[in-house]
Amino acid sequence: MKGADIAAILNFSAFRPEPDDSSASWRKRFPNQRTALLNIGRSSLSWSGVQRNGRLTEGDLVRGDPKELLTQLSLQIRDLAEGGWTAVSMNTRYVISLETNLSRRPGSDEVIKSNPRSVLGARYERGKRYAVTHNPETNSSILLAIEEDHVRKIEAMLKEAGLQAGRVCCGAYTLLRHALAQTNTTKGGEKPVSNFYIVCCQGSVCALVQDQDRWLELRSRTDVYEDTIDPAIELLAPFKQRIPPDIEIVLACDNPLPALVEKMGAVFPGHRITDLSQPDLLWTLIAQN
Repeated sequence: MKGADIAAILNFSAFRPEPDDSSASWRKRFPNQRTALLNIGRSSLSWSGVQRNGRLTEGDLVRGDPKELLTQLSLQIRDLAEGGWTAVSMNTRYVISLETNLSRRPGSDEVIKSNPRSVLGARYERGKRYAVTHNPETNSSILLAIEEDHVRKIEAMLKEAGLQAGRVCCGAYTLLRHALAQTNTTKGGEKPVSNFYIVCCQGSVCALVQDQDRWLELRSRTDVYEDTIDPAIELLAPFKQRIPPDIEIVLACDNPLPALVEKMGAVFPGHRITDLSQPDLLWTLIAQN
């Protein structure tokens, strides 16, 4: 055994996940190491950094062609990331849908990443990457599909900028899972939960109706809003006729959106509104999980 191997065992680094091990949490993969977090939209790029102590650096957002922006800002972003390691949130070219009767075999949420056909059956489409979240109380599932070609394009863009993709995820899907986890805290019908979930992530919007633990309707759109939240309000307004009058509205945004709560209250009067949004919420979730 070489001296370096002995040192790795003594300081426990030999037992840590490899940097490209996507099954491990981000903070376990890069302990005491600076990394960068990117959110790539159709015409925008935002970023932040994770310091060695796990705290986030001040982020920024610029608009334009993502490939050109990455080229222009590569030095600035590389300074945030030791070894060039980044976690990337894709904010376009994905679909979030509500499905039923998908395979519930143990570990299917992990199997779908490597062998999606075995979980999706006839609903599998070649050229896409998938993730799934099952409703533990019903036969419904939330399915995320991302175009494989777009993922590879982003990975190539990062490589050209001297960066490495340690994880590629979808910000809206991450925020939706967070909202569900924060509000569905009981199991087995002890106290069925009814909520209208609304997720906003750098222009993307996802809405999910949950009535008595049942997922009834999901709508997801990218590139809905930019400078004002009004287009998102218009997209959500038709739900007023379809949700129960006493259902609670739960908001989860990557960053707090000015006037969103007030405007939602005007469109959905009488509904209680809980806002889970907080500054850098998406970055925090990615850095911790």
